[in-house]
Amino acid sequence: MSRRGTLRTAFRRWTRAQDAVEVLAAAGVGPWLVLTVFVVGLLAIVAWAPGARLFFGIPFGVGLLCAVPMLANGLLFSAVHQRRQRIEPWGWLWLVFGVAAMHFFLAALMALSSLPGAAVVASLFLFTTAFHGRLHRVTPRQPFLAVGTALALLAALPLRESDEHLALFGVIGPAALTAQLYLGTFAVQHDRAREDAERLRAAVHAQLLEQQERDVGRLSQALGEILGYHHDLDNALLSAGGAADMLAVMGVQRGALGRSDYEELVKTLHDSLAQIKEMVTEIRAKGRRYAGTDPEPVELPPVLNAVQASVGLRFPDVDIHVEVEREQPMRALMRGGATTLRRVVENLVLNACEGDGEHGADEVHIRARVDPLSGRLEVTITDDGPGFPAARLTGPAEELFTTKPQGTGLGLYTSECLLRASGGILHRQNAPGGGALLRVLIPREYR
Repeated sequence: MSRRGTLRTAFRRWTRAQDAVEVLAAAGVGPWLVLTVFVVGLLAIVAWAPGARLFFGIPFGVGLLCAVPMLANGLLFSAVHQRRQRIEPWGWLWLVFGVAAMHFFLAALMALSSLPGAAVVASLFLFTTAFHGRLHRVTPRQPFLAVGTALALLAALPLRESDEHLALFGVIGPAALTAQLYLGTFAVQHDRAREDAERLRAAVHAQLLEQQERDVGRLSQALGEILGYHHDLDNALLSAGGAADMLAVMGVQRGALGRSDYEELVKTLHDSLAQIKEMVTEIRAKGRRYAGTDPEPVELPPVLNAVQASVGLRFPDVDIHVEVEREQPMRALMRGGATTLRRVVENLVLNACEGDGEHGADEVHIRARVDPLSGRLEVTITDDGPGFPAARLTGPAEELFTTKPQGTGLGLYTSECLLRASGGILHRQNAPGGGALLRVLIPREYR
């Protein structure tokens, strides 16, 4: 690729890294009119105020003449882009010139000022160039604004009052360019890290949604099968009930039916009872298949740390703290093993972070210990969110009930069902200082 092609590619990459909305908001006509009035007033004070005149010594006319390129360029740029929603490539070139004109104005004030005042202006120049480096993502690979800053310094250098200003330019110039490139590179790296975090959060969220959809699908399938069993059970019970009634009548009226009819009724009763027994056995087998046949020992601390990491990716603004008392073994007995236990805790922590859908928690504390009274593992989850509605604190969790606009109502319900299947208990209440407090008791392995 030729140098011109490489330059164009780098410039396109630089423009894609800019926030056009932020630039257009800062480049409005109103802000530039305010800046124009401020610059003229500041130059008047610096040139004619008694103390400032001795400290800076900047001629008003020369200072205003150095400000004209910046102010005229800014007002014209804001007028052209007043009703635009995006900036064209030529607009970004124009922006580079405008920023360079601002840097030239500050560098000219540094050159025109007496040495004590020049040091003050130099600090302002250093701050402004560093700010523009961060704002406009100036890097060694896209150094367009840095080149403009260097040209501005060279253009202002002939205006210097003395050779001592040359030393000041020799120090401030490289420092300003270094700060500009460093903060721009740091901002680009921060953008990339944020994009990676967003992609990871989106992937985790998609995985959780996919898992939730699978769970809902299995739940719907099981519900449909149970409803089908319910209909078959009704039919079987009706047949068994009819046969039993006929046998009861026969017991009172002996000889009402022949032996063949009697045997047929007995056969019908036996078949119906066998069918009921078979369906009940299948329902129990299905339940054991979903919940796990026997409880499995699970180390609790790694599960809590994994929940803290996964939920922290989805809610980076929420402080999630984990505290574990390790005086005794922390091995829970859970049907389905670590996967089920993690799902239980994760659902509860997610509910705390989401709150009621409008207001969530800022802090979530997860504490684990061995309950001294029952000997079980106790996990308490407290948050500073809106807490539970008073009507939801009594009775078991209800399936499909939710206060969140986009919620399914399965999180708390599923957690409580999984806990009960393993012999655990979930207590819900509101903390005295506000927020929700969940207390989970889980059977513990004592070995």
